[in-house]
Amino acid sequence: MKSKNLLFLFLFCSASIFAQQQQQGKYFFVKSGHIEYTLGGNTTGTKSVWFDNYGMLMYTIIESTTTVKVFGFSNKTSEKKLEIRKGNQIWLANLLDNTGSQMGIEDQTEIGKEITSGQTDAQLHAKERKMITDMGGEIEGYETFLGRNCLKFNMGSTKFLQFKGIPLKSNVALIGITYTETATSFDTNATVPANKFELPKNIKFQQMSESLDALKNETN
Repeated sequence: MKSKNLLFLFLFCSASIFAQQQQQGKYFFVKSGHIEYTLGGNTTGTKSVWFDNYGMLMYTIIESTTTVKVFGFSNKTSEKKLEIRKGNQIWLANLLDNTGSQMGIEDQTEIGKEITSGQTDAQLHAKERKMITDMGGEIEGYETFLGRNCLKFNMGSTKFLQFKGIPLKSNVALIGITYTETATSFDTNATVPANKFELPKNIKFQQMSESLDALKNETN
């Protein structure tokens, strides 16, 4: 789905560019947290995020149903996806068929460290604003959401509310397809148990390169 891919691409770039301030790195400007989202538009469902160590440890699970209508025909697709991030490694799992893949983001993490090393929160926020405008985004100002003073901006037809590097609300509209993520609760500096970031034992994770090779073999 193009609208979801656009959102995920921006969020991935945002997280990558802000990876530092301590030796281990940072993705967010908040030490730890737990966020619950509702999904809307063509995709409905829920998204739950737990993170620690400024986002260098992150657990995300999405349960959703996507409905696409073309020429009067409707197609529904259900998903249950898990993403676990530990430093410069990400594990992705499809919990409906118990398959998974692993990929490294070493280059992105290193770039983030170089850009944000030794910066204060105010300097990081200034870099956040600059990155948005450098990517062609337009900053509209600030808006209070869930009691937080969020940066409000858009990237074309995609609108965001973001707090300290953390997207709390997004609305993507593209070629008749809409996708929204809206945080319903946000607990900052939460205590997150270490076992939250453990990998599922019933899933064998393939390296991303191995997954691509398998896909090529299937299509040959």
